[in-house]
Amino acid sequence: MKKNGSFLKTAFTKLLFGVHVVVVRCLQWGDTGKGKIVDALMFWADIIVRGTGGDNAGHTIVNNGKKTILHIIPSGIMGDSEGKITIIGPGTVIYPKALTDEMLNLRRQGLSYDNLKISKDAKLILPTHIFEDRIKELSNGKGKIGTTGKGIGPAYADHYARIGLTMNDILNENVFRKKLERHLLHKTHLMDYPLDKAEEVMHCEHLMNGKFYDAHELFAFDEIVYQYVNLFGKALKPYIEDTNFLIRDALRRKRNILIEGAQGDLLSVDYGTYPFVTSSDSSLEGLVKGCGLRTEHVGLDLGIIKGFMETRVGSGTFPTEMGGGLSAEHCATYTKEQEKVMYPDVSVNSEDDLKAGIALRKVAQEYGVTTGRPRRIGYLDLPLLRHSMSRASAKTRLVLTKLDILGDVKTIKVCTHYKYHGDRYFDGKREYSEGSFVMTPPMDHYFLSYCEPVYEEFPGWSEDITKIRDYKDLPQELKDILDFIVENVGAKNQPAIVSVGPDREETIVL
Repeated sequence: MKKNGSFLKTAFTKLLFGVHVVVVRCLQWGDTGKGKIVDALMFWADIIVRGTGGDNAGHTIVNNGKKTILHIIPSGIMGDSEGKITIIGPGTVIYPKALTDEMLNLRRQGLSYDNLKISKDAKLILPTHIFEDRIKELSNGKGKIGTTGKGIGPAYADHYARIGLTMNDILNENVFRKKLERHLLHKTHLMDYPLDKAEEVMHCEHLMNGKFYDAHELFAFDEIVYQYVNLFGKALKPYIEDTNFLIRDALRRKRNILIEGAQGDLLSVDYGTYPFVTSSDSSLEGLVKGCGLRTEHVGLDLGIIKGFMETRVGSGTFPTEMGGGLSAEHCATYTKEQEKVMYPDVSVNSEDDLKAGIALRKVAQEYGVTTGRPRRIGYLDLPLLRHSMSRASAKTRLVLTKLDILGDVKTIKVCTHYKYHGDRYFDGKREYSEGSFVMTPPMDHYFLSYCEPVYEEFPGWSEDITKIRDYKDLPQELKDILDFIVENVGAKNQPAIVSVGPDREETIVL
């Protein structure tokens, strides 16, 4: 692993002075470049920990032009060879096959994971969860949430229903058998799905091509036990331990802890655009709890936005989406390769919003790391950012990424507020009616679907910013937009980091 340049270390010194716990998280719908910021902070961290989600996340690390994609293992694993400890925390959900596959892929790339730690209390994703996730999405038709089909939601649901299992259970066969028996007693309703559809789902690649399938019972009990205990359990045993103890000990010894977020604040099951959210709390509060920490432990909270744009994967209202419903339908229907053929020569400055969005997606390579799906592209939405920032503290600092991809955009639009065009709506004691201005919206999918974005337009810039390392040298047009954002979302502090490219060195610390 290449060490950070001395200029970058020096730049971070003031920002990190006196801090021992840093959170890196997304203030939008995810995919904002958390992995790059974690990688840039690697020199400082002793421990990197992830506290929520499962292999439905996707982090891309680019270092010296080499790309590494991670799903469940935190990006901090890139520092393993330097003795950095990487922890998959107790608030995560883990499919052992996905985890072992990812570990094998790291080894093939010549990367180590000797210091990886897996919480014994992390929740276990079982074949029942993956089956249930996929069958429900097939049954929902147009009402699909847009899950990755990897069992994340059902695993969290079963945890709160008190019928879930943990990673520690795969180390104890007798316990695993008893808990699995009890778990399956609560899953008999899954037998009600048509046999042909059930068999097809059970033979998907993610479920090991039918290895867990039983034509009579649906789930092959003994095979699940064998795979989870005798194969996955033995492979993962060296890495499973009490990570809560490790974290408490690290706090006592004032070691540097870097918390790596998954998904984004607007996807939080508690604070996001419900019901089109993920199944864990990806807010600051949820992240630190999922690591075994409390918010008062946090010394610096780095909230990332994707420059002057945003993206969303899957279903759910997206008020500032370029192309609106046509874009949502396009992204749900076509693949990256099909899009290339359909729109070979589109421009980011096209007067057609759909085509401009497609062009921007191509330039930014906005395709899902986990799913491969085209990400829906939209303009920066300040009403939603105000919502995310409403729970910020004096320790929260903005981070802007992917600004380099906007270099050819002549006009940059920023949504300042909405106009509401729906039936009379009460948000607690606040009332909205036709034509109401909305500055910070209710997190209700149905309300948001009646909101019309109102934009402020700014001139773009034409110069290449990837070689700039000092904020004062950035184009004035870029700085004007940044100042406008800070002023209009009530940020308590100036931004902390401006990313001008995908590589670690292409970073400006303010």
